[in-house]
This record gives sequence, structure tokens and C-alpha cells, in this order.
Amino acid sequence: MTRPANTLVLVTLLASACASQGMVDDGTTVSHGRSFEGHLRNSAQLPPQGEGYVVPKRWVRRGNQHGTDELITMIVRVARRVHRETGEALGVADLSPKMGGPTPWHRSHQTGRDVDLLLFAVDHKGNPLPADAMVPFKEDGSSYTVDSHGKRRSKRYFDAERNWALIRAVLEEPTVEVQYIYVYEPLKQLMIEHALEAGEPNGIIEHASAVMEQPVDSSKHDDHIHVRIYCPESDRMFGCRDGWVRPWHKKLYKYGWEAFVSSAQYVPAAVQVAVLAI
Repeated sequence: MTRPANTLVLVTLLASACASQGMVDDGTTVSHGRSFEGHLRNSAQLPPQGEGYVVPKRWVRRGNQHGTDELITMIVRVARRVHRETGEALGVADLSPKMGGPTPWHRSHQTGRDVDLLLFAVDHKGNPLPADAMVPFKEDGSSYTVDSHGKRRSKRYFDAERNWALIRAVLEEPTVEVQYIYVYEPLKQLMIEHALEAGEPNGIIEHASAVMEQPVDSSKHDDHIHVRIYCPESDRMFGCRDGWVRPWHKKLYKYGWEAFVSSAQYVPAAVQVAVLAI
């Protein structure tokens, strides 16, 4: 009588072991491992152009337009929203290779949960410029593009208004939960200052302040933003790992819990649960 039960236990243990090695899936996209040490199964591909976004040729040639269903959905929905609000097309750079894993350009981007988005800029007259290149910005938001001869070709200015619209759209996207948005600290401050001057709700400003940060183990991200989403719940049993403790507990003390939670429409459900548990 115990043999079927023992068999079930054995099958369960084998399935768990296979899942830990990324050997099984549920037929959908699966992000396996950590962003800097993992791979991607049954990946979804972002077309090179869509409503409200474009992947410039430089990144199309790399072929790193693959991610989880959740990441692709986020990009498409965010691009449509940003285009409606600003009239500008979002520039999308690298996601992950078709099967994930390391690339010559990134230490992370291995599991289909990372995407680089190009920054919006304006010229000296305030006219929008195409988001088609990674151009480094200085602390004050100014930047020069340089031609092949090393000469300054034109001057770009960081567009705090449109870049804030992008950040807000990413954080308010209900289909994902954002783990990090990596960006140069002075550019983060320019966006936060704009949001405060524009009278944006405290909740979304504090959410952005908590999630945006300048990385300490890579480039300072002064020429793009890097968005990383948390593991989809459906992928955790197949070995998806977030890599670090969720940042909410260690960061939000300095931003004020009460104001943050009071704007519950901007707070992911998992965060609300965590706050109530403290």
C-alpha cells in the first residue's frame, strides 16, 4: 500500500531536482537562475519595431531581444503609454539572448528579466531628439554627441519630463513588479525634482526614489536606464531567483512608510503585505 506513495515522493523529488537545474518548464517562458548567472527557456522575442517603440539597428544586430512573456508585455504596454503621453517613441536596447546566458556586453541580462531603455533628450531649443543612441549625460543633464573624428556634433539635454513619464509608466505597469531601475544618481535627482515640481503623488515619487539607484558594480548608467523585474511567480518553482533581498525593507525607512502606503494604487501587493508584516 505504501509503494504508490513512495513512488509519488520519488517523482516529486526528481521533479524538484530537475527544476533546480532548469530542466523542466510549464511550456511558457521560464527565467531560470539569477540575472547574472542563469538562462532563459521558451523565450519570447520583442519585434524590432512596434507601437510606440523602436529597437535601433545597433541592438537589432546583436540579437538580444528576448525575454520572459512578462518583460515583453511590460515593454510593449509601457511604450504605448509613453507614446500616448509624450508623442515620442521609446528606444529599446538589449534584453537577453534567445536562450539567455552571458554576452560580451553584459554581466547580467542572462535570464530574460532585464532590459535597457534609451533616455529621452532635447536639443538646445527644447525640441525632442530621437531616443536612438546611448549618449552619456553629465550631472547637470547636458551632453555632447561626438562624430567619428572626435568632434562635437550636437548638444543634447536630458529630458527630465519625458524620462519621468517613462519611469512612472514602468512603476505603474500592473503586469510586473520592478526590482531595480539602475540609473546615474544625478539623473535620478533631476527626475525626482521634476516630479516634485509637477505635483506628482507622494506615493509614486517615493516608490521611484526607492527603486532607482546607481549600480556599484558596473557602469554608472548615465546613458540609459536598466530595468529589472522580479521573478514571475510561475517561474519560481522552475528555479528563478531574484538574487538579492527585495529592496523595500532596507530603503523605505528613509522615505516614510505612511506616505508610501497611503498611495496604495502605486504599491505592488507584495510590498503592501511586507509593510503590514513589519
